[in-house]
Amino acid sequence: MDQREEHNRSASNGIKVICAGLGRTGTLSLTEALKKLGYKPYHYVDFNHLPAWEDLADGKCSPNDVIDLIVRDGYDAVLENPTCDIYRDVFERFPDAKVILTVRDRPEKFEKSWKTLFETMVLTEETFRWSFPSFFGWIPAFCQLKKIRHFMGTTHLQLDPGALTHGWRQKEDGWIAQQYLKHNQDIIDHVPSEKLLVFNVKDGWKPLCNFLECDIPNDQDFPHSKINDTRSLKRMRKMLQIAVYSWIPTAGMAAAGAFFLGRHMIRSRR
Repeated sequence: MDQREEHNRSASNGIKVICAGLGRTGTLSLTEALKKLGYKPYHYVDFNHLPAWEDLADGKCSPNDVIDLIVRDGYDAVLENPTCDIYRDVFERFPDAKVILTVRDRPEKFEKSWKTLFETMVLTEETFRWSFPSFFGWIPAFCQLKKIRHFMGTTHLQLDPGALTHGWRQKEDGWIAQQYLKHNQDIIDHVPSEKLLVFNVKDGWKPLCNFLECDIPNDQDFPHSKINDTRSLKRMRKMLQIAVYSWIPTAGMAAAGAFFLGRHMIRSRR
């Protein structure tokens, strides 16, 4: 039985790896790496779990209720916000898990990347107005994701709801970098050193595989995801803006086309 089969067979046993680093620290690259090592990683959120995360954000359930769903669905590694916001709860449930703290080269790089992400995501939270006719607020999943973003940073960082993802716009430069350092230090303070790997994805397979006690995939380069890098996020922002401003004329043209097609069909029947 190879490593992948062994990990998948025992996935239901619980969480084996807790990536407690904040988003924008290479968590998507680490997700792909863990998949190659045979884990079933939980990156960001399973959209089937959105109601539970929304309830947690509203104080209607506990972190353990969300953790139960994650384990029930066979995930054995968790990464990214909002799960890293409850990393203490996950580690308390699974004290034998190994904890990975993903980091950037410098706090300033993290801050720039974090701001780029949420300058993009904020477009999906705008309410409809004729100057910005956004339809995202009418989609339940986007409303749930907005609540989840407001939950981020409210646990061990003890920030006000929304401060980490929205309130930074009223803060001085460097405030996000400070929260990044506080978050990282909280993990270092609460996780035994023998259970913790501070990891920059630029370091590749060796430190990760040594920590997880598995063989290095010699036939595969360490994955470095470009799906949500700065260039991709800026492209996504432009696409969201196009979607917002184009759906009304597109819908109007479709309605007009349907109207004239209907008239033509009625006339052709006479």
